[in-house]
Amino acid sequence: MIQVILPAYNEEEALPCLLSRLADVRAQHGLDLRALVVDDGSQDRTAAVVQEASASQPWIRLVPHARNMGLSQGLRTGFRTALAESRSPDDVIITIDADNTQPPELIPAMVEAINGGKDVVIASRFQPGAEVHGVPASRRLFSFGMSVLFRTAFPIRGVRDFSCGFRAYRAGTLQRAYDHYGEDFITEEGFACMVEVLFQLDHLGGVRFGEVPMVLHYDYKPTETKMNVGKTIRDTLGVAYRMRIAQPRGARRQAG
Repeated sequence: MIQVILPAYNEEEALPCLLSRLADVRAQHGLDLRALVVDDGSQDRTAAVVQEASASQPWIRLVPHARNMGLSQGLRTGFRTALAESRSPDDVIITIDADNTQPPELIPAMVEAINGGKDVVIASRFQPGAEVHGVPASRRLFSFGMSVLFRTAFPIRGVRDFSCGFRAYRAGTLQRAYDHYGEDFITEEGFACMVEVLFQLDHLGGVRFGEVPMVLHYDYKPTETKMNVGKTIRDTLGVAYRMRIAQPRGARRQAG
């Protein structure tokens, strides 16, 4: 089973197209795929759009938050919901942005990589064959700078793109992380939680990371970005300091 988590906040414009693309991927590849849209207290018709879609496509499910709680809580809710409904440790749990900028057509290749032995597969902007369209200069600089910094100073074998949220995880690997860290698996409250998740999984040991090249179409995004780049840079560097310098690799595992 493949469960796709879409943390969403005010994405009524983007979701119809993205859900349609997911439906095409599901049908064309014969996948046992389910979508969990975590509506993070949206003020628009995000919840209604999902409910309308699920009426004819029951594999789409709305998981609502009563109020806006941020990306990290969306991930927590999505992971916990998906793990509770998982049938096998080899099930695949995928996170993808709900703004229709990332290609769900890449899901079969990501699942194939998991089935081939990887535990985490990232849709990467830094692999040969990757393309990026319409991304603001500040976002491109942030992503590239984080990639260079982390690959140099805080490397994880098999990872070049540390900040992309489009990822596939083996369900058993996520469960092992929750068994080990409990609610401390995700502690960051902003976009830096994406980097934190990678470090936490790397600290577990024995986790095999891989990437597939992604064609990112930021020009498909119908709304303004919700990321505060400056704050995200500060928070991300704070994660790196806390987990690689103040508490180096292996310390958290031993402490747990």
